Amino acid sequence: MSHFIIGTAGHIDHGKTSLVKALTGMDTDVLKEEKERNITIDIGFAFLGNDITIIDVPGHERFIKNMMAGVSTIDFTLFVIAADDGIMPQTREHLDILNLLQVKDGVIVLTKADMVEPDWLELVQEEIKDCMKGTFLEGKEIFVVDSISGKGIEELKNLIFEKKENKPPRMDKGIFKLPIDRVFTMKGFGTIITGTILSGKVKEGDKLSIQPQNKEVRVKGLQSHGVNKPELVLGDRAAINLHGIAVEEIERGNVLVSSGYLEPSYIFVSKFYLLNSAKKLQSKTRVRVHAGTNEVLGRIIFLDREELEPGQSCFAELRLEEQMNISPEERFVIRSYSPQITIGGGQILTINEKKAKRYNNDLIEVLTALEKGDQNRLVEETVFLSRNNAISLSEISKKVAWSESETEKAIVKLLADNKIIHIGKDIKKVYFHSSNYEEIKAQILRVVNKFHAEFSHKQGISKEELRTKISTKLNPDVFDAVITDMSKETVNSANNLINLKNFTIKIDTNMQDNLSAVLKNYKESGFKPLTIKELSAELNLPFKDIKQFTAMMTANGDLVKLDDELFISKDTLEKGKEIIKSAISRSGPLKLGQISELLDSTRKFVVPIMEYLDKTGFTKRNGDFRELGE
Repeated sequence: MSHFIIGTAGHIDHGKTSLVKALTGMDTDVLKEEKERNITIDIGFAFLGNDITIIDVPGHERFIKNMMAGVSTIDFTLFVIAADDGIMPQTREHLDILNLLQVKDGVIVLTKADMVEPDWLELVQEEIKDCMKGTFLEGKEIFVVDSISGKGIEELKNLIFEKKENKPPRMDKGIFKLPIDRVFTMKGFGTIITGTILSGKVKEGDKLSIQPQNKEVRVKGLQSHGVNKPELVLGDRAAINLHGIAVEEIERGNVLVSSGYLEPSYIFVSKFYLLNSAKKLQSKTRVRVHAGTNEVLGRIIFLDREELEPGQSCFAELRLEEQMNISPEERFVIRSYSPQITIGGGQILTINEKKAKRYNNDLIEVLTALEKGDQNRLVEETVFLSRNNAISLSEISKKVAWSESETEKAIVKLLADNKIIHIGKDIKKVYFHSSNYEEIKAQILRVVNKFHAEFSHKQGISKEELRTKISTKLNPDVFDAVITDMSKETVNSANNLINLKNFTIKIDTNMQDNLSAVLKNYKESGFKPLTIKELSAELNLPFKDIKQFTAMMTANGDLVKLDDELFISKDTLEKGKEIIKSAISRSGPLKLGQISELLDSTRKFVVPIMEYLDKTGFTKRNGDFRELGE
């Protein structure tokens, strides 16, 4: 069984550290300043047996950040209240934080019982019961202890052992993830980090990533409770010796994770709860965001209102001033910017690259499904948010922070329900949301219809022009797949041009006269055609019009394009092919000069003509000679 992680909580000087020492024999106040001031400043660690870790957290309001780093990964809390003080400000704030982080289980420990009279002790217990109403500690047993004499300690230990045996399993997303709560160095070992494994497993030699630095590291060694281990798994407390990074490059709040996962983000969307004890909160207020073992400043944006009343909840976007490494389904806590007071928190639903659109009913519907824990919907939304960019299994997996095998289970279901489609196969397989796919098809029809209306004389729009009009970011392979699909019913695709199946070219009398004049000139010029520029001057027509006419006649097969400036009549070219074929069949391979004589032309024109015939396979070059192609 993986480790049982316990966290203390409660007001300063209520005996948390003394309680931990009574339970484990270990003093978690190790800093010189902690010894001198007799208060806990940073989180400390103690072990009870081989697989129980107790994280002792500071109770002073100035060290709430450290407290949250300590309780962000726990299974169970020892909620400590001193009998001589009763409920105090940090008692309430710590309780709020534990509720917002959705700690599921714990016990209330009433310390310093020897310092009060029995009547007072009874009054304090009644006060505690009232305070716990509506929280996860409502109805929980109150253990009355004296950490100095040991009264009640063994009974508390027995409860802890019982809870450990019945600990519910954590959900494993398949990837390795450990929020770092401590960094230090040891002579002969180098950089060491500690934390609780929230997902996956790790073994010696593994290559992982430190985020947000995005720095690859290698695992040199593993320990848990001071014992060397070849492998550690979900739920274990871990001390990991890292190679490839200096201790100065890591800090609490960083995350050790499978390479490629948990890329830092500035924006996430959440379900946010405002505490009853908080004041009314305005959208766009600057706040402190605590997630995992990290704290970052940001602004909270309500997606369906301008303000939130105490005790209410809504969907909200958090726009951060620094990047955080977070993933959907994580819990977070919000504290006011100044004074620093816990005001609310909630659950992360999606990680976004762009700001969400406010007052969007479709978005609210999706977020409502995500709030209910619909994991398939999380994958669907991730595919949807890729918009015109098809997304691979690997990319989806990294965005939702699940292993590829777990992600694929959701994909199979979504494919079966026609929520998403796939394009390509094997390693090139990518996924598209069905609604995005249909929207691209609709956009293509709109663009092609508009093109036909504006240029009724043109055969169609070029594929590349069409793709860029839809989106310059649209993957060409995806675009080709959409066009192939649409070719079954609505569009034609030939000669790199796209048109509607029912489209016919419409040409007015003036244009038809000009087209006839251009074609006549090409036919009369034979194997010495004019360039577009020369033809423009010859016919006294604008250069851009001649360019358009040649493109039209190339599309309908009247002309053949030799290069960007030079075209030849299709009939003339076919006549030339017969002349060349007859001569080679009769006399053998021909040199370029011989072909020029046969066509009554010059090298200037014969070179591009023969290069075209070589390219199309009619002829092939062998040194200075041309032979018939195979």
